[in-house]
Amino acid sequence: MLRNRSWNLVLFLVIIAKSVTWAAAPVIPDIKSNHRDIQDPEYFDKAPSPKNKKGKVGKDFEEFGEEVAQRIDKIVSRRGFRFLGDPWTLQGIPLLFPSADTGFNLGLNAVFANVKREDPHEMEIAAQALASDAGRYKHFLRLDFPHAFNDQYHITGRVSYNRDINFRYFGIGNETPADRELIKADSIIYKNQRTGPGFNLAILKYVNRYFQMGPLLGLKWTDVTYPTGSLLDNEKPLGIAGGKTHNIGFAFVYDALDFAPNPRRGNFHELFLNWSTKYLGSDYDFLRSTYTFRRFWSLYPTLTLAHRTLFEVISGDAPFFELGAVGGSDSTIGFGGDKFIRGYQSNRFIDHIKMALGLELRWEAFEFGWAKQKLEVVFAPWVDLGRVWNQLLPLQIGTIHASTGWGTRITWNDRFIIRGDFALTPEGSALYVELGHSF
Repeated sequence: MLRNRSWNLVLFLVIIAKSVTWAAAPVIPDIKSNHRDIQDPEYFDKAPSPKNKKGKVGKDFEEFGEEVAQRIDKIVSRRGFRFLGDPWTLQGIPLLFPSADTGFNLGLNAVFANVKREDPHEMEIAAQALASDAGRYKHFLRLDFPHAFNDQYHITGRVSYNRDINFRYFGIGNETPADRELIKADSIIYKNQRTGPGFNLAILKYVNRYFQMGPLLGLKWTDVTYPTGSLLDNEKPLGIAGGKTHNIGFAFVYDALDFAPNPRRGNFHELFLNWSTKYLGSDYDFLRSTYTFRRFWSLYPTLTLAHRTLFEVISGDAPFFELGAVGGSDSTIGFGGDKFIRGYQSNRFIDHIKMALGLELRWEAFEFGWAKQKLEVVFAPWVDLGRVWNQLLPLQIGTIHASTGWGTRITWNDRFIIRGDFALTPEGSALYVELGHSF
């Protein structure tokens, strides 16, 4: 088993090297250098409306990049406000919805950003408080400083508390069955609950304008409960007692996107290595290696093709609830749900090795103003592919799971994204309303 895990890690690193060789070269001009501070008090009133995107086809690539950066500067500055002498934006949305699984949910999600710089911001505070009458909680506070200590470091910290009352467990592996009738009947067979706080800190040093690297720290506590007679109770995988999965790690990030909150061109690579170790107080010992590649092509001023590839290897004795997670800078629930292979049940496919591909065609159909804010409606047909493995060698292709669907996005000043996705899979359909792009 240890020999297999070692080969998995070696093969994983070879795949990373090949991917970086294929796509690491910058494909955009130095857009991030097109920054200017917004210090003129009259600038908010002087900034003209952005020009219509039509008519830009055929312009020089660098000229187009400069226009994108200038348009972002003007949009953000005109629709912000001043606080402590700097321009800021405040965007948020109330969360108010009923759910058959979690009860009546009530909360608020808000983003408060200092936009003295727009690459993507000087500082951002994002927070959410969400609770339901059935006992669900999804709270977090995130601080992001992309230009800390005179542009030397990118520092991000996040603290959270989750109580997920209706998680499901379908077993470990790529071919696990799921009975649709039992799911519809809300049977206890797949149910479990997971509760606990978490903390993450990343301190990345800029090597140059695009490349950053640095240490990671993660602290996580998970309490697991499940009904007697459930699949989790019968199979008793490693981790049914819950426990701590504290970790340390290191990250390598190459970011050549034009505007990170809502990119239209450029590419992005990241490799995150997170080691959960008993020396840090973890109850489990395993290494999570996560590589993510994203690329965006501007096919037309109002049309963007977005792509994501993810590959992850977990080596060691990881609990089942960590096999169902995906690492990286946007650590989230794994395959199924609203992020990867959308439309399948959350945590539908879990194992030590994961691969996912995603494509979206984002068409900015029309924009309009409301209360001096710029709103844009985006339509996005998409397709997702993915599968999991227990080991890579011998190589097994086998079943690749797929889903497709139609998405609608509302972008608020290019920074705040409200996303709706309707997904179709061989196991049924699903509708999601979330915040932020899927990738």
